[in-house]
Amino acid sequence: MSAFDKIAKKAEEKTKKSSIPTVAVPKNIAKNIDEFVAVKATIASSKTELLTLETGIIAHLQELQDKMAFEGDFEGSLRAQGLKEEAIITYVTSDRFTAPQDEASLAELKRLLGKTYDDLFEIKRVVTMKKEALENEAILNKIASLCEKSGMLLNEAFEVGDKVVAKKGLNEKQYLSIPKDKLPIFRTLVRQYKASLK
Repeated sequence: MSAFDKIAKKAEEKTKKSSIPTVAVPKNIAKNIDEFVAVKATIASSKTELLTLETGIIAHLQELQDKMAFEGDFEGSLRAQGLKEEAIITYVTSDRFTAPQDEASLAELKRLLGKTYDDLFEIKRVVTMKKEALENEAILNKIASLCEKSGMLLNEAFEVGDKVVAKKGLNEKQYLSIPKDKLPIFRTLVRQYKASLK
């Protein structure tokens, strides 16, 4: 039995195990598939290693950023150099946060921040399309002709509600408004968008 026949037989056996048919391919394509799978495995392994390294670096630089900020020297980005001269990364934080929306977490956040809560957060009106409206052709037709016709009530198609959002500048203001010992609690309630390394 030739190598090609063996590959075809393996493909046939795999096809029996899966509903997706496995086809026999020429040797040069089979070789490319082998290389592709090997490279893909290497990339997956490298991604895991990168994530582990990134997590440690970000944790250290966030701690350093916290220390600097509490000493009055806030910086949203920091550069760090490795042992090699060309090994330089930039740590970048975002002024974007996700505030809790449930009553219990909001109450805890308000207790934690006290009077500074209103300086850091506000309520914004949020309108989202109801699932039922997306599936209802009559309502979709109303929306399409909204520019031409009037009289449609907003709550026919949209859920209308309030959402707590962080005010601009919270990336720095958190250090001015929240005591150092309360910052870890604050971070369990309010999620800042993940810092990045460049």
